[in-house]
Amino acid sequence: MKFCKFTIFSLVMFACLTQTLAAQERRPTSYGILYKAWKVEVTNLDDEMPTLTKPEKRIRKQAINQKYTPRFLKLASEHLTDDLWIDCLIWTSVEGTPGSAFDEMFDLLGENAKSAQNTIQLQLLMSNFIVLQSKSIDPALANIVDSHPNSGVRGAALYALASRTKRRAEQLGDVDGCAEAEKLLIRVISDFPNVSTYRGKNLENATALLDELLSPVAITKMAPNAQGTTISGEMFDLTKAVTGKVAVVSFSGHWCGPCVAMHRIQKKLISKYPLDEVVVIEINSDQPEALDDVRKKIKADGLNWLVVTDGRDGPISEQWKVTAWPIYYVIDSNGRIRHRAIGNVGESLVHWVDALIPKSG
Repeated sequence: MKFCKFTIFSLVMFACLTQTLAAQERRPTSYGILYKAWKVEVTNLDDEMPTLTKPEKRIRKQAINQKYTPRFLKLASEHLTDDLWIDCLIWTSVEGTPGSAFDEMFDLLGENAKSAQNTIQLQLLMSNFIVLQSKSIDPALANIVDSHPNSGVRGAALYALASRTKRRAEQLGDVDGCAEAEKLLIRVISDFPNVSTYRGKNLENATALLDELLSPVAITKMAPNAQGTTISGEMFDLTKAVTGKVAVVSFSGHWCGPCVAMHRIQKKLISKYPLDEVVVIEINSDQPEALDDVRKKIKADGLNWLVVTDGRDGPISEQWKVTAWPIYYVIDSNGRIRHRAIGNVGESLVHWVDALIPKSG
């Protein structure tokens, strides 16, 4: 079964954090005290519902997390000789806000991973850094790969580094970066195939990522044709729809929070460019019984792009190697795939399209 990528990430990190908190409840520590103080403030937001809207609550929680991220960093820096700093790292990975304190927490990781007593916990945790945004994560992982004495930790760090390299290169349309990711993944498979993280064994996971890099829907490849039926019952042919245009092919669904959050960006694209320049196509993953509700939402929210029904395991998703949602492919006017991105990429999607529109003058 496929899942929204960020749903998996949240569940994994929540399970890891829950295990840590259970230990703290049995043996209260300075971490437990700080965590409870943070939790009280977050719980107070829940108590204010429904007076707060979801966006208001999200903004308020982000402000709380921004305040606490330096506090967890400070606590971690005071406990580098025991594993309490790893508890702070876990909190930061789940709840921390980007910024200098967030970056410094991963600097601590790179500098102090060798001192961790619970190497199994550290090994399992590594793959969950893949989706985080910090300039300090790649150097920390590289340092661990080069110098950590435990092969399991090294192998988990190498898989995370390879995955981050692939993800970034595909988003940016960086061919050299994809080549570097390919080398790293081959090394993972060769040197650390049996190392496990919360996402499973390296051999299976790295092989799947390598297959994506070499697939017919990798960046630089010509977009393969796909046929199906639109949500209004019309026949759909991908090649006909995108020929001569810059195209955004969105594998998404109305059941998926990050997918819905990107509707604002997709609406911006179709309002910015005429239909003969840019086309937005949603390959919809909602189940058949939900399509009536999807049709109502499309009409109510003014989602005026092509919507093609495919379900969770449909033929188009299979052909395009979709294993999580949302995924965005940006195709140039010659039919070549230029970007592939997972998750809520925000305004970056607009910038990628802008760069592919021919400039006059």
